[in-house]
Amino acid sequence: MSRGLSFAELAEFDMGLAACAALIAVWLGAALVSIVIEQAWLALRRLWKLRKDRTNGR
Repeated sequence: MSRGLSFAELAEFDMGLAACAALIAVWLGAALVSIVIEQAWLALRRLWKLRKDRTNGR
């Protein structure tokens, strides 16, 4: 007779999956925030250079 998984075993397995999913979500979120910060920094540099060039009469 095959024994099925108990509720405690299923809950433990689901918690492992939830922890793994949460870790992946945090990792993807951090990568997205990093990309947004980098793009904002590049845009600010571009604006700064444009402003600097205009004050020099170009």
